[in-house]
Amino acid sequence: MPTIDQPPVLGPDSQRGVTLIEVLVAVVILAFGLIGLAGLQTTAITSNQLSMQYTQVSNLAQNLSERMRANRDAVFANSYNMAAGVPGSPTVNCGTTVCTSAQQAAWDLAVWYASLSSATSFSNVPTTTSANLNSVQVAVGCATTCVSDSVRLITIYWNPDRGTATGLGCDASTSSDKRCYRLPFVP
Repeated sequence: MPTIDQPPVLGPDSQRGVTLIEVLVAVVILAFGLIGLAGLQTTAITSNQLSMQYTQVSNLAQNLSERMRANRDAVFANSYNMAAGVPGSPTVNCGTTVCTSAQQAAWDLAVWYASLSSATSFSNVPTTTSANLNSVQVAVGCATTCVSDSVRLITIYWNPDRGTATGLGCDASTSSDKRCYRLPFVP
């Protein structure tokens, strides 16, 4: 009569758990996953910072355009036009004195620029920094010769990562160029 093979009886010596090598492989795989997540977190923080700077610059450019809209005579006289740089200190405090349109334009640029960077101080302009952008420069001008109804372009340049960029080419892929934001203004 044929016998039926019975499965072997498993004793404590035949049961095996997870080996040290299997645990080590699992830990290495987990470590690579966590390193990847850390890299994503760093990228997200950097992108969030840059996004915040663009939002600030956008609001500030809109603020300058509203100042220009309120002083159209100075816009038509090109009193707001300036090459990339820092506006000069105004000679008259238009916060306490009645000013001409040109004086108001100089005051507007100085007060507005003081809100861009805490590194700015003008002798008679209140300091109300709402943004803290590094190496800020501003340019206001026309693409071609300015006539009264020419579109003015407000351009704000800054270093987003506190770097040493000085170029005004606005090429984000070039480390020597500052970031820039441009807002057209139609008088």
